[in-house]
Amino acid sequence: MKQAFKTKLMAAAFIPALALAASAAYAAGDYKSPGADKMGTTQGTQGSMKSGMTASTDATFDRLDVNHDGQLSASEAAADPKVHSAWKKLDVNNKGSVSKSEFEAHASLIK
Repeated sequence: MKQAFKTKLMAAAFIPALALAASAAYAAGDYKSPGADKMGTTQGTQGSMKSGMTASTDATFDRLDVNHDGQLSASEAAADPKVHSAWKKLDVNNKGSVSKSEFEAHASLIK
């Protein structure tokens, strides 16, 4: 076999396997971004530090806030069983919505 063909054949087998392994590690939470420190904390573009839990909480809030108004309604929260079950504790003032800061303050309830 010619060397160029062997190289292409190896690349065709290796690259998908590498991509599969990387996506599995990311899905399992084993992935750390290149700028992450030992605790998995990254420095955002605004200079603030976010831990893995806060980033996860932000992602959950953003995923549930379908109308992007910065508030979660009870109907939006119903899309996630953990958030729905903790709704009464999240909505401490019974106004029918939860802000992102309230959601982050009670992140341990939805773990």
